[in-house]
Amino acid sequence: MKNNILDFKGEIQTDENSNKFYIKKLNLKNFRNHVDLNLNIRKDSLLIYGDNGCGKTNILEAISLLNQGKGLRKSNIEDYLNQKILLQGSYNTWGINADFMCPKGKFNIGTGLKKDTFKNSRVAKVNTHKCSLSSLGKILKISWITPQMCILFQNGMSERRRFIDRLTSSLDSFHLNRVYKCEKLLRQRSKILMQSKSDKTWLDAIESQISELSVAITASRLEMVEALNDLYNKELNDNYLIDNFPPAVIRLIGKIEELLTKKPASEVEGIIKDNLKKSRFSEEENILGPNKTIIEILNRKNNKNVNYASTGEQKLLLISIILSHARMLNKNFNMAPILLLDDIVEHLDKKHRCALFLEISRHEGQSWFTSTSKEAFADYPTLIDRINLPEIMFQFKGKYDFQYGET
Repeated sequence: MKNNILDFKGEIQTDENSNKFYIKKLNLKNFRNHVDLNLNIRKDSLLIYGDNGCGKTNILEAISLLNQGKGLRKSNIEDYLNQKILLQGSYNTWGINADFMCPKGKFNIGTGLKKDTFKNSRVAKVNTHKCSLSSLGKILKISWITPQMCILFQNGMSERRRFIDRLTSSLDSFHLNRVYKCEKLLRQRSKILMQSKSDKTWLDAIESQISELSVAITASRLEMVEALNDLYNKELNDNYLIDNFPPAVIRLIGKIEELLTKKPASEVEGIIKDNLKKSRFSEEENILGPNKTIIEILNRKNNKNVNYASTGEQKLLLISIILSHARMLNKNFNMAPILLLDDIVEHLDKKHRCALFLEISRHEGQSWFTSTSKEAFADYPTLIDRINLPEIMFQFKGKYDFQYGET
């Protein structure tokens, strides 16, 4: 399912010579520790470096919110507000604004906190026009690796499903909406069943929606995994990365996945609906749904399940999946994602670091690195801009233009 660039109203400047996907300008207002940060940058990849706690990851987090979802830290929208500003009581909102460049032209994208009497929410605009958060994924793709993700394979299956859903949302911009809605409906169903008198008509309606969403969610996941596995198959004997970052096999295991290989979607929806109806007052956990899917990941080289891999092997597999997913988006859909790589070189030896740098330098989209030191990037094979974050925050008061940067 190929998503095209949205035709938003407003000024769109085309550039026939552009063959990259990159952020040209980034402005943060009252976001985390950044009261007013303005970055005017080139399309080259860049390194933001400085001591711990200076706000490097906060910048990457802000960029990750230019897509649907809770961003790379999965925080609540109120938590992004600068705490000093909040205590002073002078402002009660935060905002992110970026100029994004791609072969289709220039898009100005903004998102921020909308205060409401009953419930706060996050809003988005493209070229000054309001839009849904899911629409942002049709304009730019964003992917990331953080230190916290390195324990992904050691956590429960729900974390793996969230990881797969994030990758899937790059192909299907409505996927996360379906996931959130399905989870909400399942909670509503549980509350109704706990009541002494359940409304049968209401239950029927909710279960019909759950059945439809379950099939759509599972089908999108299967499509993404198939595309990723196909890419690995094609590159197995013709990809230098395989010598350094192990190729993966991803398998989705579950009753719905099995049914969709044998029966049409409409028939599977009926089976799920019947299952939900029969299990209404059953004490057994036998409900069919995308929240039951088991995700199995193996190293193609030795067929080792990631569950039994060392922490180092798991990190290499994670990097392999993210980089392959980025190549798949570029090759299959001509949408190279912005890559956010937070402290990724930590604990990588020189061999793996150089292989990673070479792959990133060939990527068609802009990549943002963070590190406590710039020395680890001395071997980067092409031009990479370097930003000393504490320096620009102190000397230039958060106003950064590339003329002050290093290369």
